[in-house]
Order: sequence, then C-alpha cells, then structure tokens
Amino acid sequence: MDGSSFDLVLWLIILTLFSYLSQEMQILRAISEIETYIAFFKSTRDKAVNVLVSQFKRYSGDGSKEFEAQLERRLSSLIETYIIFPVDLDPFGIVKKIKHVLRTGEERIEKEVAALARNASPADVQNLANLVEVARELNIIYKLVNHYYLIARKFKSLWLILQLNAQMPFVLEEVKAVEGALESFSKGLPIGDSAGPFVASLLVRRYKGTYIEPVKDTYVSKINVENRNVYVVRAKGPGGTTGRLEEAVAWVLSREKASLMISIDAALKYEGEESGLVAHGFGIAMGGIGVERFEIEELAAKHGIPTYAVLIKMSEAEALSTMTEKVYRGTLQAVDIVTDLIRQYPENSTIIVLGVGNTLGVPA
Repeated sequence: MDGSSFDLVLWLIILTLFSYLSQEMQILRAISEIETYIAFFKSTRDKAVNVLVSQFKRYSGDGSKEFEAQLERRLSSLIETYIIFPVDLDPFGIVKKIKHVLRTGEERIEKEVAALARNASPADVQNLANLVEVARELNIIYKLVNHYYLIARKFKSLWLILQLNAQMPFVLEEVKAVEGALESFSKGLPIGDSAGPFVASLLVRRYKGTYIEPVKDTYVSKINVENRNVYVVRAKGPGGTTGRLEEAVAWVLSREKASLMISIDAALKYEGEESGLVAHGFGIAMGGIGVERFEIEELAAKHGIPTYAVLIKMSEAEALSTMTEKVYRGTLQAVDIVTDLIRQYPENSTIIVLGVGNTLGVPA
C-alpha cells in the first residue's frame, strides 16, 4: 500500500471514529439535560407533597406521629388515584358517562379530604382538594417523563432521546405553571383562571344583586341592567371550584326564555401577545374536558340562544398563579364589554352571563 492509499484509509478511520464520538457526545449531552429536567420535576413533585402534608396538618387537629404517618399514607394514595374514562367504541351517550365518572371522583376526593382535615371549612376542603390535584398532576408528569427516559436509555435510542429532549422546554413550562398554583391554593388567593367568576362578581356588585344557590357549588344572581333581566351564573367561591354551570343554566332556562348567552373565561395567549388582552368570540368559552360545555351548547341550540364569548388572554403560568395586575385590568375591561353587549339587546330581554373558571379567592 502506497502512502496516498494509507493516508486515505487513515482519514476514513478518523472520520468514522469522529462521527461515532460526535454521536455519543450528542447522546450524553441530551441525557444530561433530560436528567436535569427530571431532577427538577421530581423536586417540584416533592415540594407539592410537602405543601400538601403541611396544609393537612394545619386542619387535622392531631399532631401525633402516628396520625402523621397515617396522613402521609392516605395522601400518597390520593395522589396515585387515576380517572379511568369510559369506553368510547360506541360514542353515543359518552358525555353522560364521562360526567358520571368525573362527578364520582370529585365527590370521593372531597369526602377523603374532609375526613383528613376535620377542622377545615367547606371552602378550605375545596382548596385542599385542588392541592391534591396539583400534586397528582406533578406526580403524573414526573413519572411519565421518567418512563420515556428509561425506555430510551434501555434501548439506547438516539432518536427517542432527542425527541424527548426537544419536548422538555414545553413540559418545563407546564410544570412551572402547575407549581405556581401551590401558593395560591394554600393561601386562598385568586388565580388567573378566576377571571371569569371575578368579572361575574364585579357585575353583580355593580348592579347590587344577591345570590342564590339552586345547584351544588353554583351561584345564580338576577340583576337588572337598564331594564334587561340578567342572570349571572358562576361557581360558588371563595373555595376553589368550577361549579356546575350547566345545571344552573338548565335551571334558569326552565324558568325564563333567554335572548342571549355571554360566557367569560380565561384564554391562553400566544407568545408575544400582551397579558390581560380582551378578545371576543362566538360560542361557549369554557375549557376542561368538555362535558359542561357540551351540555350548555346543547341547551343553547335547543332554545335557539345566540352565544357570545369574552376571553381574557394570559399565559398558562398566569392562569394557575396568583392573579397579576394585567389580568386584573383585563377583568375590569371585560365588565364594561359585557355591559355594552347587554345594552345592545332590547329592554325586557333576558340574558344569561356565565363567569367560567375556578372561583378560588372570589367571594360572593
């Protein structure tokens, strides 16, 4: 073999080795980054559990070590609870089945929380149940990410590791948003998602209305806005609950014929958009799984009621954290917008206003 051939073979070997080492370094870097994220997710989950335990101790009335050990076991059981959705092979009637499962889960968790926190008020029980949901969500995220990471390591798959690493910034944003809810739920402070009920509360206060509770955890107030009959519907508060708006709307429509339905809710903003921006839309503004929205849409279609939406823009972190000044200003603007919409309808019209969202920290 002459010198030129030897040099060529040597260069090929060096390039192959460099390519292999470059790929290995890329994998090691991605693994290191993923492990850093997973460690943060685990510490955030543990922080949520610690906050949860301390809050339950505050309302338990029992400071013994035996009770503390029992409390931690029962809370671990609650955090590991899962909602199993119904079979949807035949979609007919699936909404009622989902609603039944969700209601069963909510009621059971609240009973467990009330049994553990004997000295807690009904509003405190709702806030504690929300804290359980926060801890459960963080636990699921940590376990899911860790699961995919271990699978990628097990099969030494570069593509699985790179795909997982690419998703980590988005997961991190969600974890930080959920983590922001810890302080709000433990202290009972209004969050960004409380914007809808807060607008409803401001509207009732402006026109000096009073509340009744025709269905569980849901307020209805009849107010008069310049000779228009307005039914304002929102969850009860100040405990953290979203109420049963669909049942309250059905209750109103069984007594009145409505000309318009306005829903106010928080909406996720795009990056670059300003928080607190108020947007308009048509339809029912309501997040979640969609059970309540489906039933309200059914009622609106059945009675031929136009639906209008007022959306207050915010980030996911702002939606779950203590309400910011920008979001608060957006709620004040939304009150004026809703009032203007009501004025556009003739006198003696009946209008339903839905304050959609979690009523944490929003009193009557």
